[in-house]
Amino acid sequence: MDTGERYHGTASILFGSNSNDTKTGALYPGLPAPGLSSAPAQAPYPYANPYNPQQQASTSYIRPPPPIPGSGIPPQLIPPTQAEASKIPIPPDAIFDPNVPLKTVSLPRECLPRFLAIAKVNTEMNKETCGLLLGKDKGHKYTVTTLLIPKQRSTSDTCTMDEEELVLQFTEERSLITLGWIHTHPSQSCFMSSVDLHTHSGFQRMLPESFAVVCAPKSNPNFGIFRLTDPPGLYTILECKAKEAFHPHPDKPIYTDADKGHVQMKDSALEIVDLR
Repeated sequence: MDTGERYHGTASILFGSNSNDTKTGALYPGLPAPGLSSAPAQAPYPYANPYNPQQQASTSYIRPPPPIPGSGIPPQLIPPTQAEASKIPIPPDAIFDPNVPLKTVSLPRECLPRFLAIAKVNTEMNKETCGLLLGKDKGHKYTVTTLLIPKQRSTSDTCTMDEEELVLQFTEERSLITLGWIHTHPSQSCFMSSVDLHTHSGFQRMLPESFAVVCAPKSNPNFGIFRLTDPPGLYTILECKAKEAFHPHPDKPIYTDADKGHVQMKDSALEIVDLR
């Protein structure tokens, strides 16, 4: 997980926005030919004739694998199933297997207005506010149950989460997992800054379903739910070596709208805990 130590030391997570930050666009086998081998020949099957165990097998004979029962076809000639044929090769710049679908994440609909109400004081002072979206693994899906506001310090375009040990203690005591995070852009538009992208890469490399919510009260649209593309976004950000907090990234589809994908807004209960 990216703890933001590149900018603020080992005990903080950095969120941020910058109007000069380059905005990246939103949105989102064949077998080898046979050849000669220097490896030693495969050991022969013990008996060439199963009805005459005393007859030793010839060293030039290797028993072929038995056919699949009922098919009458040797295994090497069995055609691939539809599921196998539909699999796509894993691209070299993919962190997770694209053939594995994301689980659905249920996000309480009241999360956004209630977070904006909590952040209002900071927003009026042109300061960012951040929070963590915690929840449970329900097996076939994830559900956000808790909005946690950690101890933090902020400016107009950054928000740094402090005392992470308190967050860790809270999540462990309640057996919660971090499913996403949320923060404001008090005076800017709704987008993922380079700092946001690096922060989120730390979450998404741990859980591919992780998502980021950006609230921009003075902009239209006033919120967005995002995730890094994979490929190429997650790999691109994880491989980025830039030292400056705000910096451009390659002209690729780095992030996309998660609420048009696996994140679904639901009318469900939400607990709010403020550690400040």
